[in-house]
Amino acid sequence: MPLTIVYWGSLSFFILFFKGDKPIKLWLQRPQPSKAAVFFNVILGMFPLSILLLNYHLFDSMLLIILWLLFALINPWLEELYWRGVLLDAVVDRFPKWVGVLYTTSLFVLSHPLMWGVFSIASTSYHLYIYLSIMGMVWSITHFKTRTLRWVIFSHFIVDIGNITVLTFLNIYIPPNMQLLVSGITKRQNKANGPFMVPDTRRSLFRWKKRVE
Repeated sequence: MPLTIVYWGSLSFFILFFKGDKPIKLWLQRPQPSKAAVFFNVILGMFPLSILLLNYHLFDSMLLIILWLLFALINPWLEELYWRGVLLDAVVDRFPKWVGVLYTTSLFVLSHPLMWGVFSIASTSYHLYIYLSIMGMVWSITHFKTRTLRWVIFSHFIVDIGNITVLTFLNIYIPPNMQLLVSGITKRQNKANGPFMVPDTRRSLFRWKKRVE
């Protein structure tokens, strides 16, 4: 939560102080018609919904549900206004569009392991990097084609909902392909630590277990 607050605060600062004379409402204007861009934008954004459908039972408290919905409602606005708004527009003012897309997408992808990946196991998955790279490029092209961030923000909202983001950050949800790795690390750490187990990351960072031998 402290990282999220600092991150959102930093994004808000950069949006407000580096947007220049461009009003924020200009990034949220009515979209220009582009059926292909909107189609790929929405379809790719819906892929993570399978994670939600298969793991909705992990929401075992109202607090988790509230935090999950709040994150999904707030994060897409700030991230897209910065990554695909302020930063992308600033780059394409000086360089070709393809340079702006690659530059902003690269930084967007790297921000996840360097920031959320410090404590979130799923945020270090190479599958996530591939998906973020594709989405970063699709969202950038959608912004160019529709001349707005409306569809991009909507797609980002769907992604954050489907990825059950808060559960991922708390390591309550760990991708199946990473669970064996986590299990091996936990066993080695438990063996080294003696009678006290490390946090059970597969369930919740709020719970600590004591091993009975």
